[in-house]
Amino acid sequence: MHNFFMEKIDDAMKSKRFIEATWLIYSCFENRYFRTVEKIKSQCKYSGGKCKKASNDLALRTKINCIERLAKDSFCTCFSNNFPVRLLEDTKRWVKDRNTLMHNLLRLEYYESMDAKFETCAIRGQGLLQQTYDCCTKFRKDFYTEGYVFVFPTSAMETCPCKTHT
Repeated sequence: MHNFFMEKIDDAMKSKRFIEATWLIYSCFENRYFRTVEKIKSQCKYSGGKCKKASNDLALRTKINCIERLAKDSFCTCFSNNFPVRLLEDTKRWVKDRNTLMHNLLRLEYYESMDAKFETCAIRGQGLLQQTYDCCTKFRKDFYTEGYVFVFPTSAMETCPCKTHT
């Protein structure tokens, strides 16, 4: 699946279809972070909150924030060793910028500069996505290493927004 979508993104970029590329990049982020959170969320005592759904309905920013909380916990090595906090912060900024562009898409005052802004966004997003795929691959390798047992840190649970929804 990874190669299929990376080829679609590359094709959109080469054809200067930057809105499409940006949409595909966002979709890939959604999938990567969903699949990562799905592996561990059942261990969180607040998983009955916003993330109780089995589908990919949780906001992308919420998924990234969850992974960021885990990455900041040095005892949670499958996250802290594989997801640089800087990458997660940069990705959240990219998501915010991309969403702003999408919401402004049909505003006349942005129309003329739209292509250049989407090109910049797509280029930035494509780089972040490749880094994210690399992090997810390393994470899965560590997560499924024989003998490794993931334990959801209490500190990450207690700062989860789902805590207020239980």
